[in-house]
Amino acid sequence: MKVLFVFEDREYSSFFVYDLTSGVNSLLRVSPEIKIQKLTLGELYTQVPIEKFLGYFSVAFSIEVKKYLILKKTDSLLGVKEAGLEEDGKMSVTIYKDFIALKNGQKFTKGDHRLTLDEIDAYISYQIDQDGRIDVFERQEDIIRLMKRKTVRPRLSSITNNYGTVKEYSGSNLNLKDMLKMGTGYLAKGSARMNKINVPEVGSFSLLGAFPYRLGAVNWEQNSVKLRSDLIQ
Repeated sequence: MKVLFVFEDREYSSFFVYDLTSGVNSLLRVSPEIKIQKLTLGELYTQVPIEKFLGYFSVAFSIEVKKYLILKKTDSLLGVKEAGLEEDGKMSVTIYKDFIALKNGQKFTKGDHRLTLDEIDAYISYQIDQDGRIDVFERQEDIIRLMKRKTVRPRLSSITNNYGTVKEYSGSNLNLKDMLKMGTGYLAKGSARMNKINVPEVGSFSLLGAFPYRLGAVNWEQNSVKLRSDLIQ
């Protein structure tokens, strides 16, 4: 089963495709700046219903995805506020590299830090970093994992008990059967290493302008997941 997980932040939403098919265990992390003819993927997402977007997405990347789960960035921050902040209003975060957050201009340094809610907002806002990498996906996954712990725990009974949490914090067409399937697939893999692929992959794209960068031309031949040729601008 493939599920499109949307980390929603308007035209800068990030798109994650979880493939929980037996023996696969993969995750695609797709940039909202990819151009599909004249629109970016993020712009398209804001302009059509999610059901149509799923169809366009599936055709564009030759991946059949029928299930979706939407988590708004604002709701993820609410989840952090409710479940992740300690008494001093901060959360412990391990930062894996130095980078400057475009949202507030703050320089984050490698190491263990305690961040306020506003700092977490900047930490997970989509951007291409100064080193030309789209490592914000890793940072966003920190928050996604927090929400996953609220909905998928090491017991199947808790999947049914926490099913309402998914509806509360997100939009979804996952029914309870889907949640059980997703949960059992997740549990069966345990701590197995997940194959994570950025779309576009590192080294396959150019950058526009000076920092803050924008995504430029993509050489799709250098990517394992390709945009359909007739959709390339």
